[in-house]
Amino acid sequence: MKECLTHSDLLELSQGSLDSFEQQVAGIPQDLCAPFFEAAGKLEAELLTVYRVVVMCTKREEDLDRVSNWWGTMVQICDDFAKRLSALVIAHPDCGAEHYYDRVLELRTKCLRLQKMHS
Repeated sequence: MKECLTHSDLLELSQGSLDSFEQQVAGIPQDLCAPFFEAAGKLEAELLTVYRVVVMCTKREEDLDRVSNWWGTMVQICDDFAKRLSALVIAHPDCGAEHYYDRVLELRTKCLRLQKMHS
């Protein structure tokens, strides 16, 4: 079956989201929390979009090893997003971004379970 996307396409897409997040966060004054919370929410929404793409790709895939690889890529992407959110939580502990960090970790756990289930 011809892939709907490649793994490198997903990594490129997620890297674009992370780069945009870094630029957005860099421009926020340090004494404001709401914009950091908003940026974290936007990043989570972009991660969920990538997740939905992976779901669509795996539904069409018949090879279980390839399905496992898709979920492995998604685990890697979740790790990248969690790393960025973790830095935000550490730098601005009173801004509530840990809520999004925890949800990214929950999604990572789900993707890891799906990866193992298909390997």
